[in-house]
Amino acid sequence: MSLFTRFIPNAKTIVSVPDSKALDSLRKAVTVIDDLAPKLEFIHLQYGTFIYGTCFAEDFYMPVPLSEGLPPLRKPWADRLPYLNLSRWMDEFSRGKPWKWCETRPDDIIGFLPRPNGYNVAYPIAMFLSLYAYINGKGAQCPFPGSFGVWKALSNDAGADMIAKSAIHLSLSSNLLANGEGFNVASSSTPWSWEMKWPVICTWFGLEGIPPVDRERSETETPGPDEYIRNHEEEYKRMVKEYGLKGWKVASPSMDGSENWGLTKLNFDRQVDLRKTIATGYTDEESNAETWIRALERMRSAKVIP
Repeated sequence: MSLFTRFIPNAKTIVSVPDSKALDSLRKAVTVIDDLAPKLEFIHLQYGTFIYGTCFAEDFYMPVPLSEGLPPLRKPWADRLPYLNLSRWMDEFSRGKPWKWCETRPDDIIGFLPRPNGYNVAYPIAMFLSLYAYINGKGAQCPFPGSFGVWKALSNDAGADMIAKSAIHLSLSSNLLANGEGFNVASSSTPWSWEMKWPVICTWFGLEGIPPVDRERSETETPGPDEYIRNHEEEYKRMVKEYGLKGWKVASPSMDGSENWGLTKLNFDRQVDLRKTIATGYTDEESNAETWIRALERMRSAKVIP
């Protein structure tokens, strides 16, 4: 049984226990599952690299590669996330139960749902590139719409399929796991930067991906995906009508309320160490290119992008 516990902090977010919505939701879900499933063997929770503080871009201090053995996030940042409290409750509730649990820690999740999703990292970029190619034509050069710092920063994307496979593996390997362990998960143990990804993704759209126009660490003069689409609203509407697209709203995820946060503020290395997960016997990998292209193909098949 897998439960999704991704949490979006902002400048005013303070999580209190036991009144935290995240904790209350988890408590209700797990209690019901425990009551209704007498043969329950394992519960998998999905946290994310926020547990290392990656959501606090300006204050990130953890050494890389990020490993599960690092000390817990320090205050005051730890007080703004629910993960330690969720784990504490799970430890207490699971004590003496016949089942075990674990949590996994993907970074950016690259996948697709057939409905609007505010967590979707790939959709705003895919729609931006679709519109860019529609306006400028195939073969056009497309500068990276983010900061130079993000262009160079290393990370490990996590494909939705690869997260599912690793979760299934861990759930079926409970005899090898201590209760309540955390595991980093990703598509590949080899980190990529946008400098590596951008040309590959752009090629899929028939474009030539080139570096950002400026060399600023956390900002750029280039409009981000959301702004670009707003600036070309008429062309966007025409493209949606011409290709019979769903025309979902484009809103890039942001952790501090600023626009284009992910492509400007995540300007630090945050690659993860997968050795603990691999040690359980899970060795499946795929390239970041495969992860992105699968998500893009599913968007195209669902008439989300042309």
